[in-house]
Amino acid sequence: MSKIWRTCVNVFEATTMYRAKLQAQLKSLSTVNPDTQCWEWQGQISNSGRGRIMIQDDGIPRTVGADDASYIAFFGEIPPKTLVRQTCGNRLCINPDHLEVMTLL
Repeated sequence: MSKIWRTCVNVFEATTMYRAKLQAQLKSLSTVNPDTQCWEWQGQISNSGRGRIMIQDDGIPRTVGADDASYIAFFGEIPPKTLVRQTCGNRLCINPDHLEVMTLL
């Protein structure tokens, strides 16, 4: 196995482990609304009424929306020039089934 291949495998494993850890953290900081199936954020809330959480970005901590963190944890990186939005309309929802990316014009 080449050095480059080993490095790629190690980065993939680290990313997969981080995403699994982030998924567990997000689930523990939300409660499921039985009527809507929304995972309602119970952590810190910004002035705009959205959840927020600190994540690691290449080892550097940064604060992001809880919905953005959920998208990253369950789907991967947010594509450039897009925003994550809740299809259910609930600003505190982080259920990955209720998230979609919206292209910026």
